[in-house]
Amino acid sequence: MSLRVLLVESVAEDVLFLRDVLIEIEAGRFWNNWVHIETLHAASWSEAAAILANEPVDIILLNPDLSDSQGVETFRRVHAAAERIPMILMLGTEDGAMGVRMVREGAQDFVIKREIDCAPLAHAIRNAIERHRLLTSTRAGAINDVLTGLPNRSTFITFADRERKLAERLGRRMMLLIAEPKNLAGIAIAFGEQRRDLTLVEAADHLRGLAGPTDLIARIGECRFGLATLETGFETLESIWARLHSAAESHRILLGAAIFDPDRPVSLEGLLDQASMDMNPNALAMRS
Repeated sequence: MSLRVLLVESVAEDVLFLRDVLIEIEAGRFWNNWVHIETLHAASWSEAAAILANEPVDIILLNPDLSDSQGVETFRRVHAAAERIPMILMLGTEDGAMGVRMVREGAQDFVIKREIDCAPLAHAIRNAIERHRLLTSTRAGAINDVLTGLPNRSTFITFADRERKLAERLGRRMMLLIAEPKNLAGIAIAFGEQRRDLTLVEAADHLRGLAGPTDLIARIGECRFGLATLETGFETLESIWARLHSAAESHRILLGAAIFDPDRPVSLEGLLDQASMDMNPNALAMRS
């Protein structure tokens, strides 16, 4: 197998180091199948744009701080020019928050430059390519629920699991919520399926309003919605729960919650099971 890597880096010493790392990855046993790595180099955004317009590339390693473009703006330019190519960001130790932001905007992963070594980078490249293929396959099918317009269950599973892995890697907690309108079966019996569907649409609209701009929300079942949120320095998960629970109650929506703790990691399926068990109309506090 051959792999064409576009290395976008303006610091000459880092270019030499990263080329050596990629040579070591090629020579080592980091994939089950033999891999030939061909490295293309761009020292600026303009050089990267020219290569992307004229050369096939399998993966991009990007330092977003370049001579002619900086930070998030660099990422957005490269992503717009190469949306179908998986991208790994190479960041400074202080840029973790920016890395999370850019992953949510479409990057597959980020690595801290001073921590780059052969095995971790090979692992990141392999995972980025595999995740990108999965996401491309997901997008090729139906990704949205027809009734509510929200992402569907398969899309939620794909992205929520990425959030869970990101939370584990960053040492942050994540909350997964399951929401369901109250007495939906009774509404269908009393007023018919059309009214039941309208209640689901109204619930979806309420949940959209409650979710933050970076929260993941989807319809994950016939009567249920899922929401995933990552803890930040601005609001604890307990505060988020209190706010969402109070607002959901006012709209007659039941909530169940599960907390992902990086010190005691569990699978996404385990979180979904915990949130389902937690769904109780009399629950007044979050149980992790």
